[in-house]
Amino acid sequence: MSEEQSADGVVVAMKGHPGSGKSTVARAIASALRCPLLDKDDVRDCTLHLERAGGGSGILNDLSYAVLWRLAERQLRLGLSIVVDSPLSRRAHLDALARLPAALVIVVECRPGNQDEWRRRLEERGGVLADDGGDGWHKPKTWADLERLVEGYQGCTNYDIGDVPRIVVDTTDPEVSTQAIALRVVDFIRSLLARAHHSLPP
Repeated sequence: MSEEQSADGVVVAMKGHPGSGKSTVARAIASALRCPLLDKDDVRDCTLHLERAGGGSGILNDLSYAVLWRLAERQLRLGLSIVVDSPLSRRAHLDALARLPAALVIVVECRPGNQDEWRRRLEERGGVLADDGGDGWHKPKTWADLERLVEGYQGCTNYDIGDVPRIVVDTTDPEVSTQAIALRVVDFIRSLLARAHHSLPP
């Protein structure tokens, strides 16, 4: 998409709880846009040895975000659009993205409409995650794990995103494929960029 690959890139920021389909949709969007995908879990997965050495989960999670923001900034300064895959669970995370040198930041919120399907996917994934250093060791593996995580957020995930454009998608709708969701997001980006272009003075 030549419009998105402008000198000022677009940041497509995923948002949603674990197992909500963020990563699957993020991969499809990055493929459709032909742009880098930056996944916070790729950084967090590499911190297990630090965690075992007593690094502290909170500090290492913050470090993972700091690395993610730095990588995002580098890609944007190269003129690339990016897809950022993270829960975006706190307003401070969105604020960090908004400070990046991007022409446009949009939020793609994955909100599963079918809780039973969401639970099935999460627990199916949890069954294959290993605690011995495999990828995803830090993710919730059961529905009870997820409920504890969400309870720990104490409602902070439901923050006001202000004037940041957002599109909400249901990843559990059997009538809509992941590719269809990605194309819907791409169309949404195009419409926002076209609107911004027309609003500029001649």
